[in-house]
Amino acid sequence: MSAVVPSGVASGSRVEGVDVARGLASLVMIQGHAYHGWVAPEHHDAAYAFTRVLGTLPLPAFLVLAGAAVMLRLQSAVKKREPAVDVRGALMKRGAQLVVIGYAVNATYALIDGAAGLHTWLRADVLHVIGLSLATSAWLGLPTTREVSPARYATRATLLAIAVTLACPWLSRLGADVPLALAPLVAPFVDVPRFSAMPFVPLFSWLAIGALAMHVLTRFRTDSPIARRAGASGPALLGLAGLGLALAFVGARSTSWLVETLGGPLSRAHIAVIPNVLDLAGRGLLLLAIGAALSLVLPNRLRAAVVRLGQGSLVAYVVHIPFCYGRLAGPLLGACDMARATIALPVLMALSWGAVFARDALRERWRATKRFTR
Repeated sequence: MSAVVPSGVASGSRVEGVDVARGLASLVMIQGHAYHGWVAPEHHDAAYAFTRVLGTLPLPAFLVLAGAAVMLRLQSAVKKREPAVDVRGALMKRGAQLVVIGYAVNATYALIDGAAGLHTWLRADVLHVIGLSLATSAWLGLPTTREVSPARYATRATLLAIAVTLACPWLSRLGADVPLALAPLVAPFVDVPRFSAMPFVPLFSWLAIGALAMHVLTRFRTDSPIARRAGASGPALLGLAGLGLALAFVGARSTSWLVETLGGPLSRAHIAVIPNVLDLAGRGLLLLAIGAALSLVLPNRLRAAVVRLGQGSLVAYVVHIPFCYGRLAGPLLGACDMARATIALPVLMALSWGAVFARDALRERWRATKRFTR
């Protein structure tokens, strides 16, 4: 399953390039889940394999984008001279909200499709890891006794990312032996069979890489229209894309070599997970660079629509999943060839996109009602 990241944490810290990247990641996520859930095994051909390759992009990309959004928020806080304690509290609160929403989403899916056991309700998934990553990085990187420092945040997050990545194989082996009574408590942090879909170790690393990348890109941000929209200059985006490709290539080759040398399968308990983290981090950075570049060339209306989808990616995620893997998929579930799935895909994308617009319309009506009642 791919991931989703909530939209930016403050309107004043938004960069269209990041929102376009988030919208692009949402579309790639929807297609990946749709083909995975709908296409029958006998139709898993080369075209299907390509969709699975694309499907590896959204999970790291959304965490990379979450880190980038946090860094933009911190940079905005510095300009506004916001107290570190307020920024830290806001980020930790948002992280806790996402964890709670994650469990609420688990319950919603269980009510729609039925529960296979306790792990259905208490599984640690993508929203949990994003929430924990936001809260943990804010707690560690924003000391309340000092002013907001994006550089300090990036440094501490990076050090933690290195630690959790290197420790992942050993911690994951310990997680396999966790008693059932403790599994729901440990699963959000370390891989526990059946209870962990997206654990903090090692996925936090991608958020840290996103924060570090945005911190470095800031040095190449000018006051030009290109940099204001995309978040960095053209050459800087090309450099980011090149770095992403290099990390993905080296990480993928190293992962394959370790699996072939030491034996598989690849898992979070295998030492090959370390270069695998780098591989997927590179893919996330590449999508960030592509999305930022697209923000410069998309027509205004299309760009605005993609930005809207990116800002509502949480809604799109929650809405589309049951139509890919649950009862709501109906006769499409596991019964399509690639052609039939491709015909149905735009309908699912439109439904997910429409849910975002509906959410925004309801939110605006609610705000208008509050203004009127005052």
